[in-house]
Amino acid sequence: MLPGFCLYTLFMIVPLFTAVGYSFFDWSGVGPKVFSGLKNYRNLFTDPRLSAFFWNALGNNFRFVFVALFIVIPIQLGLAYLFDIKIKGYRFFQTVIFLPYVVSTTIIGFLSIMVFDPNLGLLNELFEFVGKEVWKSSWFGDTKRAFGILSMVICWQGIAAGMLIFAANLKEIPREVLEAALIDGAGGFRRFFGIILPYLVPSITNNIVLGTIWGLTIFDIPYIVGGPQGGVNNSMDFMNLFFYRFAFGGSYYGETSMGFGAAISVVLFVIILAVALVQLAFLRKLERKY
Repeated sequence: MLPGFCLYTLFMIVPLFTAVGYSFFDWSGVGPKVFSGLKNYRNLFTDPRLSAFFWNALGNNFRFVFVALFIVIPIQLGLAYLFDIKIKGYRFFQTVIFLPYVVSTTIIGFLSIMVFDPNLGLLNELFEFVGKEVWKSSWFGDTKRAFGILSMVICWQGIAAGMLIFAANLKEIPREVLEAALIDGAGGFRRFFGIILPYLVPSITNNIVLGTIWGLTIFDIPYIVGGPQGGVNNSMDFMNLFFYRFAFGGSYYGETSMGFGAAISVVLFVIILAVALVQLAFLRKLERKY
């Protein structure tokens, strides 16, 4: 067990220190490295063009974290509870929710394009068929709607993961406690908030941490739907897309810069670490309370 843990730690630490080292160099990934000190970090925060990309991408990440924590988690909890009490047709709804979770991310991205494509998309075709051409839109091409639609697609794919955690936690609640509350006359509302919810604190804390990491590291569907540029006017840009674009996509003033990409990855790591530490401090207090 100990050798395995040490090996895992080594695999985690070595790439981190390597990225920190690369971030102090001007380097395209090929050829000699030229030491540049803090230049990459200065450019990230002070260069008007680069810092605009950075703050826009980071802002989109935190917007999605907000969606994950305050919209997705309550939906996951509600669905897990409804399935636990076996509402009518719950097996059908389980299939609908779990299907995108087990399907390839590439397919999910492709299907979303087929639905929201402005020219061939099924949604615009439907509006035209019912005579509501005024409702047609460019969808992912609309900078005011793109982020919301993308978030909906991502959440549809990922909602099942957290729901599984809640469902497993619900199975651990002693049924005799719920039955005793029912005999004492406690209604569904009181049983849920007085008994069930306190039992779910461990899974709530897990989903909060996982949802935050999910929101800060998202890459695949935004890349498939919006491309490496993050859609029109970078409306669907995220930090991992920003990193990919500059480290591998030749967007550092026309050339690839592995050094600048490493600086982005280091800054993102520090942000995730800081957010995680704050969350853990808060969540530990919450768990001790319950």
